[in-house]
Amino acid sequence: MVLRPTLRRRPRGFTLLLALGVVAVVTMAVMLSFSVVGREADSQADTRRRKQAFFAAEAGLAEGREAVRLMMAANSPQPTLNLPNALGGAVPVTDIPGMATANPPWYELLPGAGAGNWNEYSLRVADLDATEIPAGVVYPEQRNVRYRVFVRDDIDDENSSVDANRQVWILSVGEVTSANGRPTRVMTQALVNNADGTSVFTPGCITKGCGPDMTYNNPTDQKAPDDSTTTTLP
Repeated sequence: MVLRPTLRRRPRGFTLLLALGVVAVVTMAVMLSFSVVGREADSQADTRRRKQAFFAAEAGLAEGREAVRLMMAANSPQPTLNLPNALGGAVPVTDIPGMATANPPWYELLPGAGAGNWNEYSLRVADLDATEIPAGVVYPEQRNVRYRVFVRDDIDDENSSVDANRQVWILSVGEVTSANGRPTRVMTQALVNNADGTSVFTPGCITKGCGPDMTYNNPTDQKAPDDSTTTTLP
């Protein structure tokens, strides 16, 4: 018997499997690029919302400082300030987690007209003068930014609702709402001290007691500088 050599045939469908594999790899690469671009867009949007919330909180803090100044000026020359009475019978805040159980309690300093006592920090084209918008420019409106401002005593004594040292804490909460997600909040806090008299701030060392020539040779300094010990570098 004579054995004749046979030709090996390539398995059928190999080219199709190779093409399907290439298509799968390209599809995965495209999906990965879309995912990376989407995460980057979300990160940039979140950064923008945090900045908007911070600016809203800073605006509320500035307004709150002025409100406290006027409130303390109206209460002068009384030695103490009853916060609930000065705020028109305000009650402690209970609708924000973390603030409901605070001691001393927080009180609403600037209750807003919006839902939940929020102050709307909006900016609309209708509120701007025609000269503020260049011709042909579509001005982006700001409709989802708001803030709330709170005040409390600084624990100067055992009475948590009465201030006796003219110092109070102000807390401002800025928020940017989103129609399809969680809101973005930023909180800023400051200790406000209402002092009578004039505060003088000058450059140099004048506020530390030195004279106008920026040296300590002045009539208010009665003690000569101590130069008994001199240290020199080798």
